[in-house]
Amino acid sequence: MLMRVWAAFLDLLFPPHCPVCRAAVARHGEWCPACLTPVWAPRELELSSHGITALDACFVLCDYTAGVQKLIRHMKFRKARRYGCHMAWLLTQFQGIHRVGLVEMVVPVPLSPERIAGRGYNQTELIFRPWADSLNMVWSDVLIRPRATLPQWELTIAERRKNIKGAFQVTRPFVVQNKQILLVDDIFTTGTTMNECAKVLKKAGAKRVVGLAIASGAQ
Repeated sequence: MLMRVWAAFLDLLFPPHCPVCRAAVARHGEWCPACLTPVWAPRELELSSHGITALDACFVLCDYTAGVQKLIRHMKFRKARRYGCHMAWLLTQFQGIHRVGLVEMVVPVPLSPERIAGRGYNQTELIFRPWADSLNMVWSDVLIRPRATLPQWELTIAERRKNIKGAFQVTRPFVVQNKQILLVDDIFTTGTTMNECAKVLKKAGAKRVVGLAIASGAQ
């Protein structure tokens, strides 16, 4: 009861609004229909056309354009962690979670220590962890990225594969053995990063690795 009263009080002080156009919405984190409709495109990607071999499947929620692109870029390059709740709200709208299959563990794509130090957070954790916790999914930072890599968006596909090769490690292989893992990231571009993570997880003994990303330009 007290929590509901407190939430109502906060709504009066800070009315919820769409993160893109600032229109009034019913609750914090929500998008207005006018801004959600152009980007909302939940789908399973066709991995074979991207040369992805280690991921068993991958789902994305939105096209990487318009408001989604703006918010993700602000989270990554302008330290706008406040948009995490708006990205997490998109996950609550995903009706196809049953298609992912059994999930025994949620693992985020990690950042390097240098990137964490500069940004102050991993935006993937800000986005996905509240959602995973709400569904009682086990969250595990079992993947690490011990060395810095070049930004993938600056590189060709061949350069991306070389850049990311050997960049990830599993800290506790026994944790992932025979597990069905949901690998999460903010963006799926060519799939090179997720595929490399899946390779490492499977080498450590993971049974199945399915990806889930907020946005992608791929089909």
